[in-house]
Amino acid sequence: MASGPDTATLERVLEAAGWAPSAQNSQPWSWHVEPNGLHLDADWSRRLGDSPFDRRDVLLACGAVLDHCAIALDAAGWATRIHRFPGGTVLDPRLDPRLDPVRLATFEMIESAPMPAARELADVIHRRRSDRRQYASAALPETTVETLLVRAARRGVELGVVPAARWHRDDTGQVRLHYGDPAETSAAPADGVLLALGTEDDGDAARLRAGEAASRVLLSATAMGLASCALTEPLRPARDRVALACEVFDGQRHAQMLIRIGTQPADAPDVSAVVRRSVAETTTWAVDGGQRRIR
Repeated sequence: MASGPDTATLERVLEAAGWAPSAQNSQPWSWHVEPNGLHLDADWSRRLGDSPFDRRDVLLACGAVLDHCAIALDAAGWATRIHRFPGGTVLDPRLDPRLDPVRLATFEMIESAPMPAARELADVIHRRRSDRRQYASAALPETTVETLLVRAARRGVELGVVPAARWHRDDTGQVRLHYGDPAETSAAPADGVLLALGTEDDGDAARLRAGEAASRVLLSATAMGLASCALTEPLRPARDRVALACEVFDGQRHAQMLIRIGTQPADAPDVSAVVRRSVAETTTWAVDGGQRRIR
């Protein structure tokens, strides 16, 4: 493979990628820079629990950081080709991934002119926040939602709108789905638009793709000046997850994540940034002949 980005460029790219969203800011990913390329693995030690749902959260986060990295590379003048699961996926979901690690992705990079669309999204990576506050009551234009649907579809993920009657925010501001049970009388009304990301199957590769699509949707919303937050907790109850998939996707897709998007109130203060792991914490470097450069 032709010479890739130098160390300084890669450090800037990986620092930007580290701003990808993850459940409870767990940041469960690990980068490896080797003479033959840039590789992404899951850091299973940062998994929040041992349930299948916690495994899904890891893969969704890794998909988001994968897309953030691709955007940052494209904006820096490096076109990318991503090989997902180059060694295959884990076939038996009962296996402990910490004992049977699987490489999630490998990048090929070719120097090229920076892509304007990538630059637009890269410019807002450090501005995106998970904003869980109440949004303004103004409805989003249909064209805005349609744009987000198209951008998710380009990554093989379907985006659907959850009916306002099917969700609410509780007294703490947390989003709750309610299929079969009425909403709590004390709940705050639904505000903004709640989008569901659905995949054709429910395997590891689909979850990684859903995370990539979530990254693209969230950054696109930020570039449009909208507030947003990614959610997986409301999908933990199996009944709600299945019922939502039946209603929003006609039972043809598996719901992987929710994204709430809306207009931030004009007088709302900025959401503070959360602490991110440094590139040194998330990356191992294999040098070739003393040169910190990938080839």
